[in-house]
Amino acid sequence: FSEVQPPSMETPDAPRDTRSLMIPGTDKTVPARFLNGGEPGWEGAASNRAVLAKWVVSPENPYFSKAAVNRIWAHHFGIGLVDPPDDFGPYNPPSHPELLDALAEAFSSHGFDFKFITRAITSSRTYQLTSRQTDDSQQTPRTFARMPVRGMTPEQIFDSLAQAVGYQQPFNPEQPVNFGNDPVRQEFLDNFQDDSEAPTDRSSTILQALQMMNGGFVDNATDLADSMTLAAVIDAPFLDQSGKVETLFLATLSRRPTDEEREKFTAYVASGGPKQDEQSALSDICWALLNSSEFLLNH
Repeated sequence: FSEVQPPSMETPDAPRDTRSLMIPGTDKTVPARFLNGGEPGWEGAASNRAVLAKWVVSPENPYFSKAAVNRIWAHHFGIGLVDPPDDFGPYNPPSHPELLDALAEAFSSHGFDFKFITRAITSSRTYQLTSRQTDDSQQTPRTFARMPVRGMTPEQIFDSLAQAVGYQQPFNPEQPVNFGNDPVRQEFLDNFQDDSEAPTDRSSTILQALQMMNGGFVDNATDLADSMTLAAVIDAPFLDQSGKVETLFLATLSRRPTDEEREKFTAYVASGGPKQDEQSALSDICWALLNSSEFLLNH
């Protein structure tokens, strides 16, 4: 309700069923209106809040659809068409206003179906572009000429590590999505938490880099005595050196090595690395992959 000002600190709160408000210091009474200036339809209304809630999710409200699709876009690209996503206004215009309008209209016409708009965005050519820069014009993220490289959240990094190294987090069937009772996870998140950075600007601190290079969690995951994924790869009798390298790539980066990578890493395993030991060389490779930018970034 745009023209209704909140009551001042010197006056008692207005009753909840009030549909107009007197401007303090004047004798002018202002009726309640929607943000677009429209007049509410009070007939048969259960409450003022119900009238407002109905308008918020109605096709007549252009703000909800745009704000919603912009947040979904920002979730998938790390940067919104309006960025920051919660800073809509004439002083912060969208980078692609026609696209924002089209997405908002489609979202509204499909009954505010989040699955529909998510499918539409992820099926687009823009979403499926590579992050590789081939021209200077692609440098600015808000052109969406290539997929922006995004830093993962601390939770995503830890969960990716847990998946890659075979770490089993404590599970409570009564609270299946609550991992607060896992001290290993919590210690990791405490070192990585930084809500002030945008996904496209996220960078590692020295403490975070040390956590990945020689912190207890990664150290155990790449230790020959305590590892799970690494131990399974080493003990697999059906894998040769090239196959073990490929399996480590699949476990950590979810892809097979390129021919150049396969040749380089297989030669390293064959040489045994600094310790002249094949198992230690595989541990080195696992550690290097977990600490690579490709593992830590969503690209």
